[in-house]
Amino acid sequence: MARRFVIDRGRMLAHQRAFWELPNFVKLLVGGYGCGKTHIGALRSIWSSSFNAPIPALYVSPTYKQAKKTVVISIKEILSRAGVRYRYNKTDHEFFIPGWNGTIWIASGDEPESLKGPNLATAGIDEPFLMKEEILQVVLSRLRHPEARLRELFLTGTPEQLNWGYELAQNVDGRYDLGTVIGRTADNVHLPGQFVAMLERAFDENQRAAYMEGRFVNLVAGRVYRHFERSMVAERAVPQGTAVMAGIDFNVDYLTAELFFVAGEGVHFFDEIRLSDATTFELAERLHERFPGIRVFPDPSGRDRRTSSLGSDFTILRDKGFTVEARAAHPPVRWRNGEIDKVTNAALTHASDAAGYAVEKLFPVRLPERVYGREPGHWRA
Repeated sequence: MARRFVIDRGRMLAHQRAFWELPNFVKLLVGGYGCGKTHIGALRSIWSSSFNAPIPALYVSPTYKQAKKTVVISIKEILSRAGVRYRYNKTDHEFFIPGWNGTIWIASGDEPESLKGPNLATAGIDEPFLMKEEILQVVLSRLRHPEARLRELFLTGTPEQLNWGYELAQNVDGRYDLGTVIGRTADNVHLPGQFVAMLERAFDENQRAAYMEGRFVNLVAGRVYRHFERSMVAERAVPQGTAVMAGIDFNVDYLTAELFFVAGEGVHFFDEIRLSDATTFELAERLHERFPGIRVFPDPSGRDRRTSSLGSDFTILRDKGFTVEARAAHPPVRWRNGEIDKVTNAALTHASDAAGYAVEKLFPVRLPERVYGREPGHWRA
């Protein structure tokens, strides 16, 4: 005989509870990092699978890879802590909960085919503003099961620029029966204090507004680096005994090395080598003439072998005596909605990429995706 479980709303944070109790067909929780968005979304999907059983619930993530690290692990943790038996089919990305004959389908926003299928009663979208608006429309079109006890769509995410998510949250034309709740990072009393303090130090005012307070703001305003001020540019000689390093971006036009040194808390770029229609051999030779054997931070794709050479770009640099340091893959891109002009002057984008590889490798910002075992709102007997 299956055990009976209920949701303990008293354990929820105030914004989680407000989101849970929204009467609207479309429920939206916009919040900062660590405010408990994914947890409450996972809990809602479990509840929906029970309330509308045996009609499956749909839960969409930007990619299957991201789902594996967020929504899937959240659902597993909630069910396991509550002592609820379940099966998860990794091939079909499907949870089955025999206790109430419930099913949760995990889908990917970057694979539209995964969103097609039979009619549904409820669906959730995690981090919807990292996806195209058409994903919202596709999911909405599936919520028409004739035997549903409840039909709803819930969305939980962090603001991503002034994109379609901003227009959705405003709902100016009243297109949707929509309720919106804002969740702040600092409102999650279960987060370690040092985590909140770290975010406050790492972000500027606009970033704190978006990633800690859940507000839609313009984060890039048409520039690659928001805090760059040309009036502050000044020539500076490399201090005696200071190590010179270089960030490298591999392109036919342009092959770019940005030269810099670190002094105190500052990274100072003082020169560059930019070659058109050149090879990595030529860049390595030019760099060796000026700064032999230095540390270099190239594009991670340079570890791949090229058909035009017996070795990789990394091998060429190492054979010339350079110390090569790079990520295993490209760093994650957060500013995907930035207005970077790659047409008017493509050389500038290669320079910023080369500089970025070095800075990100030397000074990575590590933000835990979630705090395990600390979120409220668990199932209880």
